[in-house]
Amino acid sequence: MNFLVPFAFALVALLPVIVALYFLKLRRTEQRVSSTFLWKTLVRDTAANAPWQRLKPNLLLLFQLLFLIALIAALARPFVWGDAAASSHLILVIDTSASMRATDAQPTRLAEAIAQARRLIENLPDGARVTLIDAGASVRVPVSGAVAKSAGFRALDGLQAGWGGTDMGSALTLAATIAENEPDAELVLLSDGHFTLPENIALPSRARFIPLGNTRENQAFGSFTVSSQGGGKTLTAFAQLVNFSERAATRRLTVRNEQGQLVTARDVVLEPNKAQVITLADLPADAESFTAQLGGADFLGSDDSAWAVVPIRDRAEVRLVTSGNRFLKTALSLLPGVQVTSIKPAETLTVTTTTNLPAALTIFDSNIPTGTLPAGNLLFIAPSRATDYFSVTGRIKAPVPLTVSADDPFTRYVDLRDVAIQDAARITLPNWGRAALIERATGAPLLIVGETDGRRIGILAFDLRHSDLPLRVAFPLLMANLVDTLIPDGAAGIAQNVGPNHPVTIATAPETTRVVVRAPDGRETILTPQQGHVRFEGTTQPGVYTISSRDAQGQTIPLRRFAVNAFNADESDISPRATLQLGSGPATTNIELPRARNEWWMPLAWLALIVLIGEWLLAYRGQVVKMVRTVQERVK
Repeated sequence: MNFLVPFAFALVALLPVIVALYFLKLRRTEQRVSSTFLWKTLVRDTAANAPWQRLKPNLLLLFQLLFLIALIAALARPFVWGDAAASSHLILVIDTSASMRATDAQPTRLAEAIAQARRLIENLPDGARVTLIDAGASVRVPVSGAVAKSAGFRALDGLQAGWGGTDMGSALTLAATIAENEPDAELVLLSDGHFTLPENIALPSRARFIPLGNTRENQAFGSFTVSSQGGGKTLTAFAQLVNFSERAATRRLTVRNEQGQLVTARDVVLEPNKAQVITLADLPADAESFTAQLGGADFLGSDDSAWAVVPIRDRAEVRLVTSGNRFLKTALSLLPGVQVTSIKPAETLTVTTTTNLPAALTIFDSNIPTGTLPAGNLLFIAPSRATDYFSVTGRIKAPVPLTVSADDPFTRYVDLRDVAIQDAARITLPNWGRAALIERATGAPLLIVGETDGRRIGILAFDLRHSDLPLRVAFPLLMANLVDTLIPDGAAGIAQNVGPNHPVTIATAPETTRVVVRAPDGRETILTPQQGHVRFEGTTQPGVYTISSRDAQGQTIPLRRFAVNAFNADESDISPRATLQLGSGPATTNIELPRARNEWWMPLAWLALIVLIGEWLLAYRGQVVKMVRTVQERVK
C-alpha cells in the first residue's frame, strides 16, 4: 500500500486530543442541599468527569475516533500499483484460438483473459476509448473506439474460443493501423503465445503482452482416418496420438460407430513428447462413420475427440495432358482410386477436345491449351505462359526449394532438401492461392495451391524432367498429397476430413435443385447449386456432417458425409510462452506499460461519512425519536 499524501497522517495527533476531552472534569456551580441521598447519581457523574480518572466505555467516543481515522486515511489517498492502461485509447487484442480452451486457468484461459481485460477497462480514466480485436481463425472487431465502458464489457462477454488457430498477424497489423496516428494509444495482447508473428511488424511503441496459462500437460489426436481392407469387407482405423507433456500418460482409447455403439477400446501408454500411431483393425464394414475418444483428463478436452467417415469407393478420373512424362504417369497410376487417361497436347487443343473427356482433375504437363480451360480441378506443371488464374513473369535459374511449413498437408512427409532443379517459371502469387514451396533466395513460389471459381487449382513451377525430384522417395508422396488435395474423396469432390471454418465445395448433378448439409448438432443448411456446385462455409463445430440433395420432385437423395476435426499441433501443444518477441529488433520483448495507480480514498471517505452520521444520530437520539413520533402523529 502506498500513499499520495502521507503528511495527512500528522492529523493522527488529534486522536489523543479527543480522548483527553473525555478525561477533563466538567465545571459545575455549587449548591447547598439538605441531603445527598437523592443526588448519588450526580456525584458519580462528577467523579467520572474528574481529570485523569479511568475512562469508561463510551460509544460516542468510539464513533468520533473511527470517523477521524477514516478521514485521515482518505486524506492520505492510499493506492496500489495496478496493470491498468493510462492512455486515451486502449486497444485490446485477445486470442480466441483453440488452445485458449485450456483449463489450467479457471475456468479457462479465455475466461482469465476476459477477466483481466475487464479490469483494464474498469481502471481506464474517464473519456478513454476502447477497441477490442477478436484474434481467432478470422479477425473480428466487436467494438471500436467506444467511450462507454459498458460497450467494452458487452463485447468481452461475446467472445468465444474457436476450434482452430489464430490469425494473430492480421490482428496485430490491424491494431497497429488503428494506433498509427495516435501516439498515446496502448496495445495490450492477451494470449498464451501459440502463434508466429510476421517479420518486421510495426507495433505501437506502447505495447504489452500478458501471458496466459501455466502448464503443457495435454494429449491429443494428431489424425484419425479409416480405410477399407480386403476388398471392402473390413475397415481399419489409424489414430495418431500425441503426448505434449513431459511425462508418460495412460489414456483409454474408445471407438464408437454413428449409432454410439462401442466398437473397440484399449488402453494406450503415450511416451512424453512423442507421437504414436494406433492401428485398429477389423472394424465393422457396415458403419458409415466412427467417433474416437480419449478417456481420462488433461487440460484441453477439445482435442480428445476425433471423427472419421468411411470413404466411398469411387474412382477418380485424372486426365494427364503431356507429351511424354513416364515418371508422372507412373506415380499417378500407383495411386489408389485414380483412373489415369493420358493424351498428347495438340498445337490447337480446343475446349471441345478437353471437355469431351470428363475428369475430376486435369494435369497440364509443360503445356497450356488454347481457348477456355476445361471444367473441374486443374494442376499446372511448369506452365509456359500466363492464364486467367495466374501470371508468368520470367524464369528462375537453379532455384533452391524451401518448404514453408513442416505441417503443410501438401508437403507432409516430403523431404525436398537438396533437390536439384534446373530452372522454374517465375509466377506471381495469385490472391486465391498460397505458397507451399518457395525459392530460398527470392521467396518466389514454386508450389501454389488454392481454390477459386468453385475449383481447386495447383501450380508446380518447375518441369519434373528438369530436376532430380522424380528419382527421390519424396516424389510419389508429393503427387499423392497434391491429388488428395485437388480431388478430395474421389470424383465427388468432397473431402473426408476438413479443418474448422474451412469451406467445402460440393459438386452436384444437373437435376439437383437443393443441397442440404446437416451439422453435428442437427441444424440444417439449405444451399442452391450454381454452375454445378455449392459452397458450404458452416464448418464451425467438430463432428460428422451429412450431405443430401433434393431434386425437382422434392425427393431427398443422401450423398455422403465428411468430418470436421480440430487437428492442430500448435494448438494442442498448450505450453504457454512467458515472453513474446514483438518485431525483429532487439529489446522488443514484453514492452512494459507505465503502471497505473488504483486509489482507495473514495471508499474511506464514504466510511467516514457513514460513521459521522451514526455519531450524530447517537448523540441526538432523543430529538430524533421525538421528531419521528411527531411525524407519525401528523401522518395519522
